[in-house]
Amino acid sequence: MERTPLPSTPEPVSRHSPPPLRDRLAELVLAGAVVILGVIMIWETRGIRVTPAYSKIGPRVIPYMVGAGLILVGLWLAAEVLAGRTATGAGDAEDADPTLPTDWRCVGGLTVALLVYLLLIERAGFVIASALLFFGSAFGMGSRRVARDAAAGILLAIAIYEIFTRGLGLRLPTGVLDGLL
Repeated sequence: MERTPLPSTPEPVSRHSPPPLRDRLAELVLAGAVVILGVIMIWETRGIRVTPAYSKIGPRVIPYMVGAGLILVGLWLAAEVLAGRTATGAGDAEDADPTLPTDWRCVGGLTVALLVYLLLIERAGFVIASALLFFGSAFGMGSRRVARDAAAGILLAIAIYEIFTRGLGLRLPTGVLDGLL
């Protein structure tokens, strides 16, 4: 009986060999995006209105800190990549296989779900936008149980809306459900 050889898996990148150019470029793009996000956050934070009632600490402090943190993390990641140290999966991780290629369909699905959320949060309201975000994220990650995911998204969005509006007294956009919520 003749045995067929098992397909070979690519060897993981060692710490001493430089990572492939494709991996370095992708991580540099990610680092640049994080820096740009931090800059945008700081730029937009300037538009937060501050009343004279605030002394030294006002509503701009935390967004400035988060924006600065994003810039620092992005620059740090870029420095690590340029030094030849790209991210690698842990050898003992059960859920991560660094040898597999990026699932661009999943990344694209999540990106579309987030863009739809961005476009709908003010127009359709928090509940509808959040339910669609949950459903779109589940679909983008491979779930095809449409009824279950839609029901879970709706229930989760309503629960979070109620917690924030009634429990914490925060006002979330109601959109087209203005008279119902």
